[in-house]
Amino acid sequence: AGLGDRVYFGGFATRADLPGIYRSADVYVSASHSDGSSVSLMEALACGKPALVSDIPGNREWIQTGVQGWLFKDGDASELAAKMKMICENGVEPLLSTNARLLAEARANWGRNFQSLMDAYELALRSV
Repeated sequence: AGLGDRVYFGGFATRADLPGIYRSADVYVSASHSDGSSVSLMEALACGKPALVSDIPGNREWIQTGVQGWLFKDGDASELAAKMKMICENGVEPLLSTNARLLAEARANWGRNFQSLMDAYELALRSV
């Protein structure tokens, strides 16, 4: 018995489709081997989705196991599968969804981050 009846691979989606897709999911999953700050991870967190992501530096900046989701050893398909099975069997603790959303609100605010970047540029230009 696999996860086929519980996992959906949707293929291409437009930007307009994304909020609905994230909201319909239970968990965001990414097995990326390298990533900076993943935009799709931030989008999922903003939609209140806990994340199951590979334990790489970019993901560790966002996810603490048991707080906003789970990390699995990069490249370890068995650990990924075991955690997916655990999530399917146990469900998602609502607090993880709340924590995911709060993290996105605190750290993935594009307007505030852009303004911080502009402030840094202005400061740098003043010293030239």
